[in-house]
Amino acid sequence: MFMMIAKNAYLLLISFFFYSEIFSQDCKVEKEELKGSYTGDCKKGKANGKGKASGIDSYEGDFVAGLPHGKGSYAWKNGDVYTGEFIKGLKDGEGKMIIKRPGNTDSLIEGYWQNDKYIGLKEKPWRLIFKSKLVTEAEVEYKDHHFNKITFVITNTSGSSKLVEGDEMPRLKVDEIIPQRGNFGRLFVNDIHAKKTESLIEDINFPFRFRAIIGTEEVEMEFVKPGNYIVTLRIND
Repeated sequence: MFMMIAKNAYLLLISFFFYSEIFSQDCKVEKEELKGSYTGDCKKGKANGKGKASGIDSYEGDFVAGLPHGKGSYAWKNGDVYTGEFIKGLKDGEGKMIIKRPGNTDSLIEGYWQNDKYIGLKEKPWRLIFKSKLVTEAEVEYKDHHFNKITFVITNTSGSSKLVEGDEMPRLKVDEIIPQRGNFGRLFVNDIHAKKTESLIEDINFPFRFRAIIGTEEVEMEFVKPGNYIVTLRIND
């Protein structure tokens, strides 16, 4: 009797693992490089929860709706490995990456990623330190690493009735850059249209902290990572 119960329990256990494996295999992984085999949690036919997927590359960690999302470790076919945070299949958040260099010591990169791109040791490569009262918004976009420059796009949001040169609104531009840390080559202005101008700071040595004077208004900012940035300021004058 005991032997029969033990045998039945063994068969049930084997069946459980067998059907669990089939269930996991039917669980869809959305990232093309990970399609092949999958074991782990599943929801509505997609990898969701803790799991492991292997294809051209491999990943073990959190999944949401078939994509790496949360914390996990991703290994590329060339041997590079990223361990950290993901959002919708992309490196996003804090992590570290080991880059394999055959015949040499591997490289280690630590810090923060955003939309699959490394942005530096700090979560943001920039910070807004101060803005005066009429500067209603200040937004920063990191474009790429090819040019060390900052472009200010300044928009008048007041609907002011003050006119210059016929029907044009007052043109807003950066009048002066006062470095607090680092330095730059030159500042010049491009007019776009009546309500918007571009002021460009070029040949910057980073890290760069500065005050930008725009008429009677000002902002103070700091950029720690070299690159090409666009700063959009909206001023209600």
